[in-house]
Amino acid sequence: MKIFSGKKFEVHIDKVKLPNGYERELEFVKHRGSVVIIPKINNEIILIRQFRPVIDKWIYELPAGTIEDGEDPLNTANRELIEEIGYEAGKLKEIISFYASPGITTEYMRLYLAEDLRYVGAKPEPYEIIEPIRLSIEEAIKMIRERKIEDAKTIIGIFTLKELLE
Repeated sequence: MKIFSGKKFEVHIDKVKLPNGYERELEFVKHRGSVVIIPKINNEIILIRQFRPVIDKWIYELPAGTIEDGEDPLNTANRELIEEIGYEAGKLKEIISFYASPGITTEYMRLYLAEDLRYVGAKPEPYEIIEPIRLSIEEAIKMIRERKIEDAKTIIGIFTLKELLE
């Protein structure tokens, strides 16, 4: 049963039957899915420093966004890349996908590598407080180890890129 419907997700409470026959009530967030983009220029990547009101703090993240109804995830990645950091990708390739938090949400994230970038100007939403930051992959990994990068999708993206480049 849907108990809330917002712009990006719905909150449900449903009775589910598990594979072992046990039934339980389950609360979860139904989400359209999202994209995460690793903008790569030579040996550097672009992160964003963004204020997140839900946790009331600034965090470092890869550009990302929710897939609109009926939108192709590749188009979402292109749109979010321009909106958040102002770059258009000449090459955009999906490299991995994963569930954000399968215990509470259906959100499925697709991670894209964006290359051959061309600056066209950022167009952030009015509610997005974003500062793009360009740094080396080694600097980003150091920030993860120093717990300066705490966002899971960003950590997954940086380590996936590091592995691809080795």
